[in-house]
Amino acid sequence: MSQQAHRPAPPTADETTDAPGSVAAETAEAPPPLAALLARVKAPGMVRADIDALIAAMGRAPSADESLRERADLLLGLMSRDNPVGKYRGENWTTVRQAAKAALLDLGHPYALELPPEMLESYPSAPPVDDSTRTGPGPGAGSVVVTLLSSLHQTGLISLVAAFTGARRFDWDSSLGQSLILGMLGVWLPALCSFLGHSLGKRWLQVIGAVGLWLLFAGWGLASLAGTASMGPGSLLLLPWHLALWAAIVMRPVSET
Repeated sequence: MSQQAHRPAPPTADETTDAPGSVAAETAEAPPPLAALLARVKAPGMVRADIDALIAAMGRAPSADESLRERADLLLGLMSRDNPVGKYRGENWTTVRQAAKAALLDLGHPYALELPPEMLESYPSAPPVDDSTRTGPGPGAGSVVVTLLSSLHQTGLISLVAAFTGARRFDWDSSLGQSLILGMLGVWLPALCSFLGHSLGKRWLQVIGAVGLWLLFAGWGLASLAGTASMGPGSLLLLPWHLALWAAIVMRPVSET
């Protein structure tokens, strides 16, 4: 008697669900919803990774079964100023509030129109800027050139006066030589203080330099008026009171903000 060959029966519907590929697909966990991630952040044992997970979830597109209205309400709650969670920062220094703003804008109309007005002032993903390192609007290149010309002109006049009064050979021990040194320091120190104050953003240096520049203007102004008795009106043109005045104006201290 011939023996009939039997073929294995095709797998039933219940058996196909036990296939390795199907099991792997079922065991793959979907990303947790925003509400669950927010609950982890609010929990007492919160760690930095929970904040990063919440920010990353807000950056993903909503799932198909997620309510956009509920998502928008959650994001608006995170942007509230009285919500401490909004101040938490992730690994890229972005705050939860900034990430919520970006996520709300990604939802588009009409949810993006509900963005709080105070959130329009900052870019959502921009890191915070430390305003303490910013310097005010300092003098331009023309102001620096004017101040340098004023200092050079004053230096030349002091050297010329010293030469005509007998200081043709520089002598550190002579009273005339020491007066010349003091005169040079009096001319250049205010200018250097102003330059450093504006370049470094140090207002106290700016104030010291400005006071010195105004004193130089006053000194040369009085000298030019006194010189008119012997030199005539020419002293008003020769002495650099005008350059000193210009330098004092353009190198004025930056107003405090």
